[in-house]
Amino acid sequence: MLVILRLSLGCHFLYEGVWKITNPEFSAEPFLTEAKGLAAPLFYAMLDDIDGRRRLQVVRDDKGALVRDKSGAPQVHADEYLDKWDALKTKFVARYHLKNEQSVAADALARQYEQSLSSYLADNAEEIAAYFDSLDRFEAERARGGNDAPYYKKRVWDKQQELRRKVKGWLSELDGLTDRYKMGLWNLLDADQRTLGYPTSGWNPLEWSRSEQINFAVTYGLTAIGLCLMLGFFTRLAALGGAAFMAFVLATQPSWPTIYPPAPPVVGHALLINKDFVEMVALLTLATTAAGRWGGLDFYLYPWFIAPWFAPKEKALPKRT
Repeated sequence: MLVILRLSLGCHFLYEGVWKITNPEFSAEPFLTEAKGLAAPLFYAMLDDIDGRRRLQVVRDDKGALVRDKSGAPQVHADEYLDKWDALKTKFVARYHLKNEQSVAADALARQYEQSLSSYLADNAEEIAAYFDSLDRFEAERARGGNDAPYYKKRVWDKQQELRRKVKGWLSELDGLTDRYKMGLWNLLDADQRTLGYPTSGWNPLEWSRSEQINFAVTYGLTAIGLCLMLGFFTRLAALGGAAFMAFVLATQPSWPTIYPPAPPVVGHALLINKDFVEMVALLTLATTAAGRWGGLDFYLYPWFIAPWFAPKEKALPKRT
């Protein structure tokens, strides 16, 4: 039964990991943005600029008043996108050795997208400025706290999700501009240059965004844990890793009646002990057994690498005088 438990847990983790590999659109961001409970701020901090304060800047004077342009609209900047586009163009020039006419076309494309960015920000400047004003008021109200009434918890949660949906819409549009700009640079290349392949962030984690790093860790971490449990390979270590992941899940969505929002009825009703908690306990239980040596590769691994560490040490006999 312990072997069956090991295979069942391994199948669950392995399928979760493989599904994420075969669905590149997977992102842990929606899951983390809906974290609740005392640990929620920790998971929000894992996300890259969740409130858009870094990527969108509303210009204000020394007194905190909005700086407006000639048309009367607030001035909103998105310098991070301009820097990203400039770095992307530099990368294209260095990687594909652009010819003079291609470099000129790339500069023209950059100016075109810079104008598109300015136009988009100008069209949405009033709403963006109002969003940041609402965000400031919301954060100040939430910092005061002291109100545990159910209606207040619901209002705070709904307002938080509303603000995040709003800024996510603008940032998604700007991220889409980045993707189209990258494709525009790609279209400037000739057939020989394209043989070098479409530029990606590669396998250097230092070049990835925080969200990409989290997605990679979740996807391949689950896959490795599942595969090890299925094969009985480093079973105890894999079980501990799976239990740690389930503890992470529990921390984002604790089953406690005073935490808002409550779990939807379709997943059942629980008081702290829910399905995720039971799976975590099962993994911890598996980590205390030798189930990996029963029908698993640990049968061969144990006598060579593990057992010697626990073998009793022979004491040297005293010399006869």
